[in-house]
Amino acid sequence: MASYTPNLDLLKKSPVTDGDDMFNVETMLNENWDRIDRGVGDYTTPAQKMGLTGDLSVGASLGVLANIGNVHVWRKTVVTEEEIPAGYRLVDDNTDRTTNGMPNVLINLGNSNQRTAWIDCASSISVNDGGGVSLNSATTYYQVNDALDVVSQLKEKYIKLHYINDFGNWFGPPALDQNKIYYVPNDAQVSIGSATIVVDKLQRVDAYPLTSAGTHVTYLTSVNRDAYQEGDDAKEAGYVLGEVVTGKTAISMTYNRCSITYCSAIEVNNNGTISPAPNSGGMNIPTNNMDSDDLSALKGKFFHTEGSENDSDQIGFFSDPNYWAYIPEDAVITMETHPVGSPAIYITKYQPVTGYPAIPAGTTIEYLGVLGEKSKIQVLSYVGTGTYGEANPCSVTASFPIKALFFLGYIGEFGMDPSYLGVGNGYWGDGDVGIMFSKCLTTAFTNHIGFDANGKTSFGKKSADGKTFYWYNKTSAVTNDSGSLYYFLALG
Repeated sequence: MASYTPNLDLLKKSPVTDGDDMFNVETMLNENWDRIDRGVGDYTTPAQKMGLTGDLSVGASLGVLANIGNVHVWRKTVVTEEEIPAGYRLVDDNTDRTTNGMPNVLINLGNSNQRTAWIDCASSISVNDGGGVSLNSATTYYQVNDALDVVSQLKEKYIKLHYINDFGNWFGPPALDQNKIYYVPNDAQVSIGSATIVVDKLQRVDAYPLTSAGTHVTYLTSVNRDAYQEGDDAKEAGYVLGEVVTGKTAISMTYNRCSITYCSAIEVNNNGTISPAPNSGGMNIPTNNMDSDDLSALKGKFFHTEGSENDSDQIGFFSDPNYWAYIPEDAVITMETHPVGSPAIYITKYQPVTGYPAIPAGTTIEYLGVLGEKSKIQVLSYVGTGTYGEANPCSVTASFPIKALFFLGYIGEFGMDPSYLGVGNGYWGDGDVGIMFSKCLTTAFTNHIGFDANGKTSFGKKSADGKTFYWYNKTSAVTNDSGSLYYFLALG
């Protein structure tokens, strides 16, 4: 007899007891589809509010929630005077298309009897209001003879690739996304060899949904503080070069299905993705073919690694083909045995590279803070040196940007008779300044806002990242008596 699923209450017919029932489109199909659609809506809306794009699944939403306390949040406000219909842009695609040693491979149709790879081709595309793209009246090419025909017609056509990667990248470059649609421009060079279509130039279809007139507010999220730039109106895309990371780090195994792309300069697309800049000497080398000269060539270059669908081919951050880094000139690059027992490429120093998207006109992006962020507190201290003046500022550094810094007090020698070791209070009272506020500080010394005693002139400033506060007094060793231990309370 019929039953229902426990979560979405979907109707299930039993092939044993209900096999002779008349097929009811409304109860067996339509009602089930409606329930599924409502269920998807339950998590799609909050997922979109969290700024998620792409796979708006329960797993993706919970993935963001699992990082609460480490997820940065921005508010994006777009003001649109008039409705903007859905549409698309063509973006030059510099994705490496080397397959089995052959450059610029688009697709390998392989054995025509297998039909494990094919290509859809159309003269035009449609973009729905949600930004979804589809080919209009597409022709599908499966066989070798078809490939010979399609080569003569491929220019100025929109294409979609389909191939199965059961045999590495035999049927097509893994770096080309089978979920995207590409355009072959008129000046592209197209050829064929042994059922392999080769194209030296592609453009990616970058579609966007309909935008209704009015003010639209969404929230962007990322575990990377530099993922989005802040500001009003049009700003170009760019990137941030992170702090130097030291220590021997494996970046790739040396298998024939792994490669390293490197270049002397990079460019950032409007969506924040990174690719080699034109004329930057970009190279893609299989790691199993790299020698000492190739390793040395990586110094002073931007790079990212690529592997097959096997996650074990790549290591750590470098398993993500979208992760870019920079190798300083003084880094040491070696090829050594990895703990898994295979050779790997190691570097001793690198800097992560984070691309951020452009801000279109009529758009404001504001940084709001960390999702689920809680106040931070840290006690800091140092031993006084007895010096003073601008050349000898005092300073403390917290592990987070400081909002307020309190001078708690100190442990020192009191000159009584007899002298004794005791605890002195911080500067609290008339004429004393016992607190420094981040909002009052800049990265240059400013008068009257450093720690002070008895109304004396003081200066204060902060570091660019807000984690370090500096101060000094012109005429005396304020909070810096020689040998005394000073304590401060930092709030973030």
